[in-house]
Amino acid sequence: QTYVFGVPGVGSKFLYLFDRSASMSGFEGRPLAAAKRELATSLRSLESTHQFQIIFYNNRPSVFNPFAPQPPRMVFGEDKNKRLAEDYIRGMTADGGTDHMLAINLALGLAPDVVFYLTDADDPQLTAADLAHIERRNRGIVFNTIEFGAGPQRNTNNFLVRLARQTGGRHAYVDVTRLPPSGGSP
Repeated sequence: QTYVFGVPGVGSKFLYLFDRSASMSGFEGRPLAAAKRELATSLRSLESTHQFQIIFYNNRPSVFNPFAPQPPRMVFGEDKNKRLAEDYIRGMTADGGTDHMLAINLALGLAPDVVFYLTDADDPQLTAADLAHIERRNRGIVFNTIEFGAGPQRNTNNFLVRLARQTGGRHAYVDVTRLPPSGGSP
Protein backbone atom coordinates (compact mmCIF):
# COMPACT_ATOMS: atom_id res chain seq x y z
CA GLN A 1 0.00 0.00 0.00
CA THR A 2 1.19 3.50 -0.85
CA TYR A 3 -0.41 6.93 -0.87
CA VAL A 4 -0.62 10.04 -3.02
CA PHE A 5 -2.17 13.08 -1.33
CA GLY A 6 -3.74 10.80 1.26
CA VAL A 7 -5.37 8.50 -1.31
CA PRO A 8 -4.33 4.88 -0.68
CA GLY A 9 -3.45 2.45 -3.42
CA VAL A 10 -3.26 -1.27 -2.71
CA GLY A 11 -1.47 -3.65 -5.06
CA SER A 12 1.96 -4.63 -6.26
CA LYS A 13 2.18 -2.57 -9.49
CA PHE A 14 1.69 1.20 -9.29
CA LEU A 15 1.59 3.71 -12.12
CA TYR A 16 1.82 7.44 -11.54
CA LEU A 17 0.11 9.42 -14.31
CA PHE A 18 0.80 13.11 -13.64
CA ASP A 19 -0.20 16.17 -15.65
CA ARG A 20 2.66 18.57 -16.42
CA SER A 21 0.85 20.94 -18.78
CA ALA A 22 1.43 24.70 -18.54
CA SER A 23 -1.49 25.16 -16.15
CA MET A 24 0.43 23.13 -13.53
CA SER A 25 2.95 26.00 -13.31
CA GLY A 26 0.39 28.48 -11.97
CA PHE A 27 0.35 29.69 -8.37
CA GLU A 28 4.12 30.27 -8.44
CA GLY A 29 4.79 26.68 -9.52
CA ARG A 30 3.24 25.16 -6.40
CA PRO A 31 1.04 22.55 -8.15
CA LEU A 32 3.82 20.78 -10.05
CA ALA A 33 6.28 21.14 -7.16
CA ALA A 34 3.79 19.58 -4.73
CA ALA A 35 2.97 16.79 -7.20
CA LYS A 36 6.67 15.99 -7.60
CA ARG A 37 7.26 15.93 -3.83
CA GLU A 38 4.25 13.68 -3.27
CA LEU A 39 5.32 11.31 -6.06
CA ALA A 40 8.86 11.00 -4.66
CA THR A 41 7.47 10.30 -1.18
CA SER A 42 5.17 7.60 -2.54
CA LEU A 43 8.04 5.96 -4.45
CA ARG A 44 10.21 5.87 -1.32
CA SER A 45 7.52 3.82 0.46
CA LEU A 46 7.65 1.03 -2.14
CA GLU A 47 9.47 -2.21 -1.40
CA SER A 48 11.80 -3.91 -3.87
CA THR A 49 9.06 -6.45 -4.73
CA HIS A 50 6.69 -3.68 -5.89
CA GLN A 51 6.76 -2.44 -9.45
CA PHE A 52 6.16 1.11 -10.62
CA GLN A 53 6.10 3.34 -13.65
CA ILE A 54 5.79 7.11 -14.10
CA ILE A 55 4.17 8.99 -16.95
CA PHE A 56 4.25 12.78 -16.94
CA TYR A 57 2.19 14.23 -19.75
CA ASN A 58 1.13 17.42 -21.44
CA ASN A 59 0.21 17.20 -25.12
CA ARG A 60 2.75 14.34 -25.26
CA PRO A 61 3.58 11.71 -22.65
CA SER A 62 7.03 11.37 -21.13
CA VAL A 63 7.58 7.88 -19.74
CA PHE A 64 10.27 7.00 -17.20
CA ASN A 65 12.48 4.54 -19.09
CA PRO A 66 15.83 3.50 -17.63
CA PHE A 67 15.92 0.70 -20.24
CA ALA A 68 15.90 2.89 -23.37
CA PRO A 69 16.03 2.17 -26.25
CA GLN A 70 13.86 -0.78 -25.18
CA PRO A 71 10.16 0.06 -24.78
CA PRO A 72 9.14 1.32 -21.32
CA ARG A 73 7.88 -1.24 -18.84
CA MET A 74 7.12 -1.52 -15.16
CA VAL A 75 10.28 -1.41 -13.01
CA PHE A 76 10.93 -2.89 -9.58
CA GLY A 77 11.11 -0.65 -6.53
CA GLU A 78 14.79 -1.31 -5.97
CA ASP A 79 16.85 1.57 -4.57
CA LYS A 80 18.70 2.12 -7.85
CA ASN A 81 15.45 2.42 -9.82
CA LYS A 82 13.95 4.76 -7.24
CA ARG A 83 17.05 7.00 -7.41
CA LEU A 84 16.82 7.10 -11.21
CA ALA A 85 13.10 7.88 -10.94
CA GLU A 86 13.76 10.77 -8.54
CA ASP A 87 16.26 12.23 -11.03
CA TYR A 88 13.62 11.90 -13.74
CA ILE A 89 11.00 13.58 -11.52
CA ARG A 90 13.31 16.50 -10.68
CA GLY A 91 13.77 17.18 -14.41
CA MET A 92 10.06 17.64 -15.13
CA THR A 93 8.79 21.10 -16.00
CA ALA A 94 5.30 22.36 -16.74
CA ASP A 95 4.55 23.47 -20.29
CA GLY A 96 2.39 22.73 -23.29
CA GLY A 97 -1.21 21.69 -23.76
CA THR A 98 -3.06 18.63 -22.48
CA ASP A 99 -3.87 15.28 -24.10
CA HIS A 100 -5.29 13.05 -21.39
CA MET A 101 -6.20 10.07 -23.58
CA LEU A 102 -2.80 9.50 -25.14
CA ALA A 103 -1.28 9.18 -21.67
CA ILE A 104 -4.18 7.11 -20.30
CA ASN A 105 -3.88 4.63 -23.18
CA LEU A 106 -0.17 4.22 -22.41
CA ALA A 107 -1.00 3.62 -18.75
CA LEU A 108 -3.61 0.98 -19.63
CA GLY A 109 -1.09 -0.79 -21.85
CA LEU A 110 1.38 -1.16 -18.95
CA ALA A 111 -1.25 -3.08 -16.92
CA PRO A 112 -0.65 -1.78 -13.38
CA ASP A 113 -2.86 -2.67 -10.45
CA VAL A 114 -3.36 0.98 -9.48
CA VAL A 115 -3.03 4.26 -11.36
CA PHE A 116 -2.59 7.47 -9.39
CA TYR A 117 -3.93 9.98 -11.91
CA LEU A 118 -3.21 13.60 -11.02
CA THR A 119 -4.40 16.56 -13.09
CA ASP A 120 -5.91 20.00 -12.69
CA ALA A 121 -8.82 18.79 -14.84
CA ASP A 122 -8.50 21.71 -17.25
CA ASP A 123 -9.80 21.41 -20.77
CA PRO A 124 -10.05 19.20 -22.59
CA GLN A 125 -12.36 17.21 -20.38
CA LEU A 126 -12.72 13.47 -20.88
CA THR A 127 -16.00 12.78 -22.62
CA ALA A 128 -18.51 10.01 -21.95
CA ALA A 129 -17.04 8.25 -25.03
CA ASP A 130 -13.52 8.53 -23.53
CA LEU A 131 -14.72 7.04 -20.24
CA ALA A 132 -16.46 4.21 -22.13
CA HIS A 133 -13.22 3.56 -24.06
CA ILE A 134 -11.29 3.32 -20.78
CA GLU A 135 -13.90 0.96 -19.37
CA ARG A 136 -13.65 -1.33 -22.43
CA ARG A 137 -9.81 -1.47 -22.28
CA ASN A 138 -9.54 -1.70 -18.53
CA ARG A 139 -8.70 -5.11 -17.10
CA GLY A 140 -9.24 -4.47 -13.40
CA ILE A 141 -7.00 -1.39 -13.05
CA VAL A 142 -8.07 0.94 -10.24
CA PHE A 143 -7.79 4.65 -11.07
CA ASN A 144 -7.30 6.85 -8.02
CA THR A 145 -7.79 10.41 -9.21
CA ILE A 146 -6.30 13.49 -7.61
CA GLU A 147 -7.78 16.75 -8.80
CA PHE A 148 -5.93 20.05 -8.41
CA GLY A 149 -8.14 23.13 -8.29
CA ALA A 150 -8.13 26.69 -6.95
CA GLY A 151 -10.47 27.27 -4.02
CA PRO A 152 -13.26 24.96 -2.88
CA GLN A 153 -14.23 22.08 -5.14
CA ARG A 154 -16.98 23.21 -7.48
CA ASN A 155 -17.77 20.17 -9.63
CA THR A 156 -18.37 17.02 -7.63
CA ASN A 157 -19.22 14.90 -10.67
CA ASN A 158 -16.51 15.76 -13.20
CA PHE A 159 -14.65 13.21 -15.33
CA LEU A 160 -12.12 12.49 -12.56
CA VAL A 161 -14.85 11.63 -10.06
CA ARG A 162 -16.60 9.45 -12.63
CA LEU A 163 -13.36 7.67 -13.66
CA ALA A 164 -12.52 6.83 -10.05
CA ARG A 165 -16.04 5.58 -9.44
CA GLN A 166 -16.18 3.41 -12.59
CA THR A 167 -12.87 1.68 -11.73
CA GLY A 168 -13.41 1.21 -7.98
CA GLY A 169 -10.91 3.94 -7.12
CA ARG A 170 -10.98 7.01 -4.94
CA HIS A 171 -11.02 10.70 -5.79
CA ALA A 172 -9.37 13.49 -3.83
CA TYR A 173 -9.48 17.25 -4.34
CA VAL A 174 -6.47 19.42 -3.53
CA ASP A 175 -6.87 23.20 -3.26
CA VAL A 176 -3.65 24.50 -4.83
CA THR A 177 -4.02 27.86 -3.08
CA ARG A 178 -3.26 26.03 0.16
CA LEU A 179 -0.12 24.24 -1.09
CA PRO A 180 3.21 25.26 0.43
CA PRO A 181 5.71 27.33 -1.58
CA SER A 182 7.42 25.41 -4.36
CA GLY A 183 10.90 25.35 -2.83
CA GLY A 184 12.64 22.08 -2.02
CA SER A 185 13.33 19.00 -4.06
CA PRO A 186 11.15 15.95 -4.55
